[in-house]
Amino acid sequence: MAGVREITAAEFLQGTTGQTLFLQRNYSIKPSNLLWGKLCNPSRMGYMSNTKGAPLRCSSRPQPKAMASGNVPTSLVNEELGLVEKPAQEVVHFYRIPLIQESANEELLKSVQTKVSNQIVGLKTEQCFNIGLASKISSEKLSTLKWILGETYEPENLATESFLVKKRQEGLNTVIVEVGPRLSFTTAWSSNAVSICQSCGLTEVTRMERSRRYLLYSKGALQEHQINEFAAMVHDRMTECVYGQRLASFGTSVAPEEAVRGGHQAESDKCRVI
Repeated sequence: MAGVREITAAEFLQGTTGQTLFLQRNYSIKPSNLLWGKLCNPSRMGYMSNTKGAPLRCSSRPQPKAMASGNVPTSLVNEELGLVEKPAQEVVHFYRIPLIQESANEELLKSVQTKVSNQIVGLKTEQCFNIGLASKISSEKLSTLKWILGETYEPENLATESFLVKKRQEGLNTVIVEVGPRLSFTTAWSSNAVSICQSCGLTEVTRMERSRRYLLYSKGALQEHQINEFAAMVHDRMTECVYGQRLASFGTSVAPEEAVRGGHQAESDKCRVI
């Protein structure tokens, strides 16, 4: 169709560097936003940045049955679309920087300092591709997967280990918060990504979900409620949750956290402190 720009498979999987992943109230839902994964108006999605209620946490459990809306198994839905999803035997991870442009990063930092704590003095981001595999893949196919996910002119910005873990600074407290789609259903982005991978011969790939990771630098240790407030700013509780640990399986149970929990375990359920 004239006037419509075609996108490559690599562009779809990588996303656009210009997209803003910080929830803002002036966003509206557009077809292009759905394609590129941009966030919509949080007020329309039932999101409130100052919500004091208990956050949702995703936790893994072995061998669950993934269900779509209406209690229809996800595998049956995908079969109707001509794509049969097999259970993932293994989940591998690729990390890519940057998640957002520097200008958006600065805007988010200013908002966090105003709404959460002025003790927060720095912010870094990355995105994580969580990839479900039905079986082990060869080194050649692994190279193909890296080529698809990586940036052509900046291949060093894709790695199998987190960039954020290496960026701690002496004298500052650091906290990593990771958010992504709820794992009880497969996103449309994942279905398209799997289709692209299988078209490239990567038949072992059964699911691929993107999560967003934020590293906060602070002068003093952040309180649990401050971490929760930040997490509420950067994810939509209607469709997303906080990842308490690196995904080892796409099988999940989503349960509300208690309003107040003591001890270090409660904090580690929502984020990692490094």
